[in-house]
Amino acid sequence: MATSRLPRTLQPTLNRLAAQTQAAFSAVVRDGDECVIVARSAGVAEPVRHLAYGLHLGARLPAHATSTGRVLLASLPKTEFAAWLKGRELARITPQTEVNATRFKALIAQVRQDDHCLARDGHELGIHALAVPLRNMQGQTLAALNVVGTAEQLSDPAVQRQWLPLLLEAARELRPLL
Repeated sequence: MATSRLPRTLQPTLNRLAAQTQAAFSAVVRDGDECVIVARSAGVAEPVRHLAYGLHLGARLPAHATSTGRVLLASLPKTEFAAWLKGRELARITPQTEVNATRFKALIAQVRQDDHCLARDGHELGIHALAVPLRNMQGQTLAALNVVGTAEQLSDPAVQRQWLPLLLEAARELRPLL
């Protein structure tokens, strides 16, 4: 996986973001019900604790419970997303994981409208993640890019002021390379 084109293309940007902010960044693709981390980088000040909870290269995470998974699901055509959701049981990972199909459908509609997702405690308590889509020049979403941190690091003001502009700029820079 680490030698395929997408991770090689994304890794320098993730390394730069991590060095610039001392935060943890991942790039993820969807594989059915799960998302797979294909590139990852963390700043030297990033607590090792974040690495211990499944945020390593190749990790498979439930799409419905993660910021990246929700961004990737929101990128599907509405009929394809409806087919993905139909009859699916959304596993409760934490008390904050959305498992109601109607509310989850509304959540994905909001992600589609916002073109980003801030997930709070859905996959791991105390951990928030902000994700944006990574699109090629044809507008196809190939992956999602996220930053992972604590509730304090990813507060609403910090997201709007610092993190969302940073991720959107990285996505714009990567677009011609994808």
